[in-house]
Amino acid sequence: MPNAKGGKKFKRGKKNNSFEKKMIYKDPKEDQEYGKVIRAMGNGRFEVQCFDGKTRMGIIAGNMRKRVWVNKDDIILFSKWEFTTDDDKCSIVHKYDIDESRKLQKEGEFPDSINLEEENEFNTDNNTFQFDYDSSDNISEEDDGEEDEEKEGVNKNMENIWGKQDNKVLPHRHNQGMEVIDIDDI
Repeated sequence: MPNAKGGKKFKRGKKNNSFEKKMIYKDPKEDQEYGKVIRAMGNGRFEVQCFDGKTRMGIIAGNMRKRVWVNKDDIILFSKWEFTTDDDKCSIVHKYDIDESRKLQKEGEFPDSINLEEENEFNTDNNTFQFDYDSSDNISEEDDGEEDEEKEGVNKNMENIWGKQDNKVLPHRHNQGMEVIDIDDI
C-alpha cells in the first residue's frame, strides 16, 4: 500500500489490534489464592486479608512494580511463598478490576462471606435525609417582627454579622517628606 497520506510515521498507527482481556483465575498447583488489600505499608508491601481466612503481608511482584498501582480495598491474586517455614508472606501476582472481581464473585470463586461492597460507605439506606422546601407557609408572627426590625436598621445587621462596629476613623500611614503625587502629573 503506497503512502498516500505522507509522513514518516504513517504506518506506525496501522496496527490497532483490539483484544479482550483474558480472565486470570487462581492456580492451585502454584499455591495461589484471592485476597483483599487492607492497607499499604510502603515499599511495595501490603497487608492482605486472604480469602482463606489469614492475614498476610503481600509483596508486589517485580513485573508489576511501577506499572500496576495497588490501592486499599483492591481484589488481588497472590501466590504463597513455599520456601519459608511461616505462612505469613506472599507475592502479589495480579490486580483485578472492579468488573473482573464482580465476575469472579458471580462465578463462585470467592467464599460467600466476602462482601465486595464494603468500600462504599454511602450505600446504606439509614442515611436518608428529607428537606422541607415549603417552609414559607410556616412563618410565625414572631419571625415577621424580627424581619421588620432587620429592615429598619442596617447597622443591626452589621452588628449581627461582624460584631459591634465602632464609628472610629481608621488610622492611616503618613510618611514625612513624601509629597502627594497626582495621577495627572505623571
